[in-house]
Amino acid sequence: MSEPKPVEFYFDYASPWAYLADRVLGRRLAGIEIVYKPTYIRGLEMFSKGMPFVANKLAYLGLDWKRCLELEQVAGNSPTRFPINGLYALRAALYAQENGGFEKLHDRLFRATWHDDIEVSDKSRIIELGVAAGQDEEAFATGIDSPAIKKKLRDDTEAAQTRGLFGLPSFFVEGELFWGYDRLDLVAEAARG
Repeated sequence: MSEPKPVEFYFDYASPWAYLADRVLGRRLAGIEIVYKPTYIRGLEMFSKGMPFVANKLAYLGLDWKRCLELEQVAGNSPTRFPINGLYALRAALYAQENGGFEKLHDRLFRATWHDDIEVSDKSRIIELGVAAGQDEEAFATGIDSPAIKKKLRDDTEAAQTRGLFGLPSFFVEGELFWGYDRLDLVAEAARG
């Protein structure tokens, strides 16, 4: 039996469906390498001018998200403010990927947004979360505003869109795109061959 292929996981902390996917990856893709790809949802064409859904679809998506949380036995709460701007959280994730501590910070960022109702659009809250996850406050605060991190997030988001990505969460297995938390079984099948 051959080794499973790695799965690229494209996410934004602003996406409730990316949160749900992240919470179940360990059990749904057990034994498969996950490559985490922070991606700015507002940088994607579909979301660049705001939320692309009418009010009744947004209401339905909120209800459906709660159903899926219950189905997957994942704890979660709708945040007070929505939509969310995940820009600083994504920069923080990229910084931690380059400087260490990504896993711990990643977990805190998703939990803060979709469980603890912490305003992750606020840079100061991101810095607090980073320090709580073990980041050096001064280096972290400077790092998430560095031109290199800003450029990396912009370039990575553009590259994702060029690959055909249009929404989050999305997954790639050997160049094949899968969109949505509800496609994890197909992602697992493709990764395991």
